[in-house]
Amino acid sequence: MIDEMDLLRDFLLTVPGLTALVDDRIYAGRNVPPPDYRPTTGPAVTFRTRGGEGDYEDALLNESLQFKCYGETAVEAHETYRALVDALNLACSANILHAELEVAGQQLEEPETLWPFTLAYFLVLFRQS
Repeated sequence: MIDEMDLLRDFLLTVPGLTALVDDRIYAGRNVPPPDYRPTTGPAVTFRTRGGEGDYEDALLNESLQFKCYGETAVEAHETYRALVDALNLACSANILHAELEVAGQQLEEPETLWPFTLAYFLVLFRQS
């Protein structure tokens, strides 16, 4: 069995268009960035699984993932979202067989901090071998 969160984070960290914006601020398995993050540090991406299912042979895992793209402004958060879409939509690698945008980005704010973010969902098909 694979650790799909680490695998996906590792993949995203190889995409220059995304890392040019977020550097290594891609946080797997999280709904919000770590406590020491501030949008003034630069944009960030968080993601976590919403659920999914394996195939009958346990070779494939099809998951729905929630992504939040943060920025200092709503415009920067949306730019980060667009970079994520460019990086992940229709992507594939050795263990990522297919990824596609499930729900397009919605611009929102965190209720407690008022940090702007763009919320989106992707379907990702992982190979579990």
